[in-house]
Amino acid sequence: MCWAVPAVVVKVEGDTALVDLGDGVPRPVVIGIENAKIAPGSLVLAHAGVIISVLDLESLEEMKRQYVDMFRDLARLSGEDEEAAAKEAEKAFEAVLERARRYAEGSLEVEHGQYAVW
Repeated sequence: MCWAVPAVVVKVEGDTALVDLGDGVPRPVVIGIENAKIAPGSLVLAHAGVIISVLDLESLEEMKRQYVDMFRDLARLSGEDEEAAAKEAEKAFEAVLERARRYAEGSLEVEHGQYAVW
């Protein structure tokens, strides 16, 4: 199963972009939505190498709550530490938010030659 994940746009080139999932590694994606205002620092939802939605902070916070609850439930069902799983999910979302802030203010740039693929 593939999940759509939040990401921050690093660079836009025509109908493609580079996104950061919060780990600092730019990944190429296709911009799969028409008439979207996407710029470096934009928060987006990416699925299988395609941007499928632009997010605002409110929707990202709601998505974070849902993921944290889901990770907590999955941990409970598998006998793992629920709070550790919840903290890990929160940490991943916070990393995306922090990188979005830094790209938007210009304090982060793409490191040339460092790319990952899906």
